[in-house]
Amino acid sequence: MRYIPNSENNIKKKIYKFLKIKNKDELFRRIARDILLLKPEDLSSVPDKMDESSIYRYFSKINDILPNVNNFSIFAGAGIYNHFVPAAVDSILSRSEFYTPYTPYQPEASQGTLTALFEFQSMLAEILSMDAVNASMYDGAESLAEAVLMSLRIASAPLGTLLSTPKRALKVLISDGVNPAYISVMKTYLQDLGIAIETVKLDKKTGLSDLNNLSLKLDEGVFSYVVQQPNFYGIIEDLAETEKIVHKNKNKTENTAINPLFIVCSSEPFSFGTINPPGYYNADIFAGEGNSFGNYMNYGGPLLGLFAAKKEFIRQMPGRIVGKTKDAKNNDAYVFILSTREQHIRRQEATSNICTNSSLNAVRAAVYLSLCSKSGFKDISLLNLKLAHLLCGKLQETGLFKLIYTGDFYNEFAMKIKNMEAAPFLDKMADKNILGGTIVGSNEILIAVTERNSIYDIDRYVENAVSILKPFK
Repeated sequence: MRYIPNSENNIKKKIYKFLKIKNKDELFRRIARDILLLKPEDLSSVPDKMDESSIYRYFSKINDILPNVNNFSIFAGAGIYNHFVPAAVDSILSRSEFYTPYTPYQPEASQGTLTALFEFQSMLAEILSMDAVNASMYDGAESLAEAVLMSLRIASAPLGTLLSTPKRALKVLISDGVNPAYISVMKTYLQDLGIAIETVKLDKKTGLSDLNNLSLKLDEGVFSYVVQQPNFYGIIEDLAETEKIVHKNKNKTENTAINPLFIVCSSEPFSFGTINPPGYYNADIFAGEGNSFGNYMNYGGPLLGLFAAKKEFIRQMPGRIVGKTKDAKNNDAYVFILSTREQHIRRQEATSNICTNSSLNAVRAAVYLSLCSKSGFKDISLLNLKLAHLLCGKLQETGLFKLIYTGDFYNEFAMKIKNMEAAPFLDKMADKNILGGTIVGSNEILIAVTERNSIYDIDRYVENAVSILKPFK
């Protein structure tokens, strides 16, 4: 049987007992504590048959008593950010030609989608200042894992297969400033390959990746170094100096030498409208999250993985790449090129085993970025930075918060709360309809600010924080 039914007796005596709960209400409260559950008696007055208008009115009344996310001021980030999505994005994406997750394998029937994906690649290449961009991955975490695997293939090529060099200790270095969720996914991908993962510490004062620590750990077994820009704590990393250290052995020509690749990741690519992009610093590979471009937060997904690389590495790139060519009538045409996933060629030659991608999200990003324009993109990026610094300054002036790191930050910053633990503080802020941040320590929170946070929202955050913390001062 596809579904195995359970008796009420089994549910209560076995399932509830195992989960240590009394009833299903307690179960769902743990999952979505703010959502009120309908009980059978609530439906007792509902007629067996209702017309569409009556059903709409009935459930609208229920909706009116549920929490409204639009009434919340959102200052939580840590990888997913609350950006404004113009109505035109939803309108354009609702067209049947776009609104499908189906992969456009048949170019003759999919020129619209392929054109949109080509434009997505082109716009991202300009934003990131990278040579080649693919037509998206699943999300930022998976993109980074694929980037590390790609760097392993490239760096070990002069050595032959990994099996022929079993005694070599291959390692990847990753900054402690990379999103912990990304690191976790990367470890899952590498756990059966015998690859060692070592972290590079953050400077305790600035929050920057410690370049002295990087230099000490960058030995001959290291095939890549991963750094996030801005990092998980919002700090803007010094990629210029980092690149010099990582690429210092690039001139070696011995067959036994591994040339470590410089991998930059990012969970907030809007930052590249204000700070220099990874390609400016000679990054070999970029992997990041593109959900900020025209996609909603959606309770954490689906997301949009971004992937880019130097042109000399294009044949090692995972995923799909849309190329521009000419048809039999010499008109512009778009097709998938350099397909190297396992369904297309021999498994041992494949660069990736991902069987689909986030095409719909990528098309949303293309529509959004086209609506932004170059100047608009820069304006939004700069506004995010200014608003974050405004809130940070106001919180410091209260004397109830202390900035954890002194390094320059973009739209996110870590604060230490005085006189209260982080969890109860955020709970009390949520009671005021403010999502105040993300917990990163017992009394430390990570606060994110976007263009959706008005001056009024910022002032309300400060006022409510003071009212919560001042009695405990």
